[in-house]
Amino acid sequence: MKKLAAVILALVMTASLAACSNGGGSGTEETLTPASAIESTNEETTAPESTAAAELQSGDSGEGEKTLDSDFCTVTIPEGLQYKVNSYYHDEDALGSIKIDFGKNGTTEGRLEVSTTRMIKSIDDAVEECIRVRNLDTYEEGKSEIGEEVTYGDTTYKEVKLSQEYGAETCLVSYYKRADGKDIYVEIKTTQNDFDKLPIDDPLVQELAKSAVYK
Repeated sequence: MKKLAAVILALVMTASLAACSNGGGSGTEETLTPASAIESTNEETTAPESTAAAELQSGDSGEGEKTLDSDFCTVTIPEGLQYKVNSYYHDEDALGSIKIDFGKNGTTEGRLEVSTTRMIKSIDDAVEECIRVRNLDTYEEGKSEIGEEVTYGDTTYKEVKLSQEYGAETCLVSYYKRADGKDIYVEIKTTQNDFDKLPIDDPLVQELAKSAVYK
C-alpha cells in the first residue's frame, strides 16, 4: 500500500512540473521600444519654406525665412529680411543670371547677383568686373577701395567699397568655377546713402552670405 501511494505521488509531481514548463512563456518574443525612440519619432523639425528652381520666377517676393533655389545658386533669406526676385533667366547653354533684391524696411537695401555671363576666371577678375561696371571715372567723386578676403560658409569673398557723389555701396565679390566652363560671378552688395543704409557686416547679410551655395 505504501509503495502504491509513493508511485501515485511521483506521477502527480511529474505532471505538475510538465505543466509549469509549458506555461512559463507565450512562445513568442516581445520587442519593447525605448521611450527615447518613441519621443524621437514624435519630434517635429522645422525647415525653412523653400522654392524649387523650376518654380522660381522674376517678380517673386516675400519674407524670410525662405530658401530660394535657382539654376545658379541656392540661398536662404533669413528671417528679418524681405526679398524680391528682380530678374531670373537662363538658357539651354547654362548662360544667365539671377538678381535677388533684399532689405529690412520694404525697400531695396541690398542685392545678390549670380551670373554666368561675365567671362571671369578668378576672384581678382570678379573684383575688376565689379568696379568696371560702375563706370566710376564718369563721376566727379568716383572711387573704389579693395579690402580683405572674408569667408562666409564655404565661400571666400573679397570686399570692395565703391562711392561717388550720390552714395556708396559695399560689395562682397566672389568667383565659382563650374565643370561646364560657365564660371560664376557672385556679388552681394548693400547700399549706404541718405535713404537706404544696410552695412555689409549686418548679421542678417552675413547669414545670407553663409547660406549661399553656388552651383
